[in-house]
Amino acid sequence: MITEADTDFPKRGIIKAGRWLTICLLGVFCCVLLPMSRQASAREVGATTPPYHDKLARVYDTVSATPFVYTPNEVDNYGQVAMALSGDERIYALWRVLYAYKTNQNEAKLMAWHDRIMQLAQSENDSNLDLLARFMLQTYQNETNGYDTLTEREWATYMASSDVALQNITTLERIRQLQYSFQWAEAIDLGENLIVRLHAQGKAAEGLLSVAQQSLAYNMMNVGDYKAYADHMLASAQLSQTNAFFLQKMDMLYDLAYFAAQNNDIDLAQKLQKLYAGYVAKYSISDLRAWDRELCAVVSDKSGNYAAVIQCLEGSAVIQGVVNGPHDAYTLRLITNAYARLYDVNRTRFYLSKLQTVPEAIYPRDRLFEKYIGAYLKAAGGQYELAFRDLGDYALDVHRDDQNKGIAAVQDMYKALRKELDSQTAESRLLVKQVQMGNLLLGAAGLIAFLLLVIVAGGGLWVWRMRRMQWHLRDAHEHAEAANAAKSRFLAVMSHELRTPLNGVLGMAQALKKEELNDVQREQVEILVDSGQTLLVLLNDVLDMSRIEAGKIELAPTPSTMKDMIERVINTYSSLLDGKDIMLRYEIAENACGAMMFDVLRVYQCLSNLVSNALKFTEKGTVRILTSAEHHKDGGFKVRVEVRDTGIGMSKATLDKLFEAYSQADAGTTRKYGGTGLGLNISRRLAELMGGSLSVTSEEGSGSTFVMTFEAGEVVASTKTAETEPSVLTHDENEDLPGMKILLVDDHPVNRKVARLFLEPFGFVITEAVDGREALDLDMSRFDLILMDLNMPRMGGLEATRIFRTQEAEGKHVPIVALTADAMHDQIEACMAAGMDAHISKPIIMDNLVDTVARLLRLQDDTGATKSEVA
Repeated sequence: MITEADTDFPKRGIIKAGRWLTICLLGVFCCVLLPMSRQASAREVGATTPPYHDKLARVYDTVSATPFVYTPNEVDNYGQVAMALSGDERIYALWRVLYAYKTNQNEAKLMAWHDRIMQLAQSENDSNLDLLARFMLQTYQNETNGYDTLTEREWATYMASSDVALQNITTLERIRQLQYSFQWAEAIDLGENLIVRLHAQGKAAEGLLSVAQQSLAYNMMNVGDYKAYADHMLASAQLSQTNAFFLQKMDMLYDLAYFAAQNNDIDLAQKLQKLYAGYVAKYSISDLRAWDRELCAVVSDKSGNYAAVIQCLEGSAVIQGVVNGPHDAYTLRLITNAYARLYDVNRTRFYLSKLQTVPEAIYPRDRLFEKYIGAYLKAAGGQYELAFRDLGDYALDVHRDDQNKGIAAVQDMYKALRKELDSQTAESRLLVKQVQMGNLLLGAAGLIAFLLLVIVAGGGLWVWRMRRMQWHLRDAHEHAEAANAAKSRFLAVMSHELRTPLNGVLGMAQALKKEELNDVQREQVEILVDSGQTLLVLLNDVLDMSRIEAGKIELAPTPSTMKDMIERVINTYSSLLDGKDIMLRYEIAENACGAMMFDVLRVYQCLSNLVSNALKFTEKGTVRILTSAEHHKDGGFKVRVEVRDTGIGMSKATLDKLFEAYSQADAGTTRKYGGTGLGLNISRRLAELMGGSLSVTSEEGSGSTFVMTFEAGEVVASTKTAETEPSVLTHDENEDLPGMKILLVDDHPVNRKVARLFLEPFGFVITEAVDGREALDLDMSRFDLILMDLNMPRMGGLEATRIFRTQEAEGKHVPIVALTADAMHDQIEACMAAGMDAHISKPIIMDNLVDTVARLLRLQDDTGATKSEVA
């Protein structure tokens, strides 16, 4: 067994030899290494150029090509213009105003604009503007309180906004939150997705896109991907030329210079710093003078010109030892290092003592830096051995610190390296401890360098592989988006092309149905109407399915009662009871009788599908509708509707595939009962969108029970229940309406013929036009109502409506109803945005057309320029 005494002599021999080696090296250190250290960094910089230098040089060319122009009240003037805009364009523009004051920490201006936007939102009843103002104020308070004010639940609520512009703005602020907590991987993922979305938003979103590119650049820098940093900074610089305020451009200039200096691209850093200083001097901007001094000192420090560091900071309060914040503390650190490298012992000690007394809450103490400065002080005092040892320890600590930071960055981005990097880190830490004990100093240092090289090489390889995967994924995402867009265009075109001839078929059939026909003829016409309506239901089912899959279904809650809803369903399907021995009954629990807020159209669609199926598969017996509701403690209701039938029931195999799209029980069911197999699938998805579910229990031969639940809101006291829709116009009612003049604008003669056949029997005077240009030439203001097709040669309906609304006399409002075969949701929104009052999809249902025309004419007659959003 080897004892401690046995190892004593070898240890003493090694220590003695080490001392002789130290004495020999001290001369080299004192005479050569220490004096040359001031110029070492500058020479090292000149030896190699960073691989991303050319890209950053292009950034410099971009920001220096067009001089920055400083205009007092620049942000306020822009805000005045932004207030007059509309839609997402106004959202993005007002965000730029709030963001500028938020990032500059100008709380007074931020609050003033917050109040102005809130007043505008209230006057226009614009919930998106209201949300923007409240969110930006809350993010400012979140940042000033250490990013711990906003909860994860609040973030989720804001990011779920239905407005695309607000979603993008919220995503940018979420990225800033993740940066603060060093969650680089998630921040980068959100940033790349945000940039893809903003490119699709067009010019209105370029201001936000510029900031998003800059934010993504910083995240890439923090994980060591400097090439990506340069790419995104170049994109941000190009956008900022026309989409950033003066102070935002100056912030970018500062950051570029600082990054170039920290990465030893000294020539570029000096050019950027001079450009920054030139603007500060040119416009005499006092708020930027402290930043100008600090940037000058940083660049001079990295270039090894320590005398220039002192000159840069002349006139600064920090020279007197005054520290008011983190940036002052950092400047004090630069001063301390400069005097140490100039061997000014007294001033070095003075500023080092000041730096050590700065509270930890303002600027945490850096023990490595203090050891580094202490080594220079010892060398200046003749303590060369201690100085050499301290510098050696400092170098090892710096290597260890850099190693840990590199490992942490790679681990955060690429989880696949975690186990390997942890192992290498443990080995390197063990070797550092052995070096600190005084054994095998040079060998351990070489081994650490080798391990660092392995880690960097391995990490670089994985970074390269991950970037390639990211590029492939991005290409796949773009192809998927293009395919989805093509699908939407195809559905829109097919919807239009199918509805136009279907309008002629159903229109003429409905007109024939009003004529005097014999029994055989009436039966034939009714078959024609039923077949056309069946085809329309199939078309609507396919379109609904595509909207659900694309996530474009939006709920529109309105006040109503379940009693009205169920009676409406029963009235609709009572005709199916003819010839069947079936009783259709309903029961409503007392807790479900009151008014509630829910999407009437979607609930009706779901219940119609369930009742229609129950009647279809029940030959005799009873179909019962049972309704109840549970009131939540925090408001709202959980509504439950059961549809029970005594029909044929279903087997387990049928139940397993019942809710699949385009699926029915079997081929025989399809032939006997018809349908696309989409109704139940759509109903389940709609129920889930409304916060509920749709389930079924059934036994073959014993009937089925479908259970649908959904969430409903409480009706505010001031909210009036929906008025009962007026009945179809008759010859004996509304004697003031016949004789009113209607302009019918449509390029298709069959469509004009159908509308004329529907309206002329009620005494309306119809004038026809084949396109928007002819309609404008006829002076649209002399008509009482206008029926306007959208897609027409020469001039479409949307353009004609916009032109007419701008020329319309003040106080006079002529109702315009869109007639279009395009039933997609975005087309309906476009009609309302252009100034139309109602939208009717083709094929035109006679009752719907007559009701809509009568309603708008009554409103026009009673209130003048009243606009009604008639569905």
